[in-house]
Amino acid sequence: MVRLQIVLGFIFSFMVSSLYSQVTINQENNISELMELKKEVAKNESAYQIQIYNGNIAGANEALAKVKEQLKQYPSQLIFETPNYKIRIGSFRTRLEAEKHLVEVKKVYPAAFVMAPKK
Repeated sequence: MVRLQIVLGFIFSFMVSSLYSQVTINQENNISELMELKKEVAKNESAYQIQIYNGNIAGANEALAKVKEQLKQYPSQLIFETPNYKIRIGSFRTRLEAEKHLVEVKKVYPAAFVMAPKK
């Protein structure tokens, strides 16, 4: 019985002390700046993309103008890989994320497909 009272006393004192505790976080001012920089770097890391065009420069420029008008929400880029020009859009961290967006893109570009990042 005495042990039970002691245990209950410890539990009660622990609960009371935790109710009045406070946590203060001290961090350097530049931590927030570094987190923003990390986000920017993550955007430029190699990622999955959706390729919508492969062909000559005239067709690539036409496709690039069209995609910038129709799919504004995705960053687009013109890439040259001998001997063809390619238009790729998006920057997705995972293949699953890219595949989800591919469904939407295929409504406009039925031949579109997901490109894996080069390693």
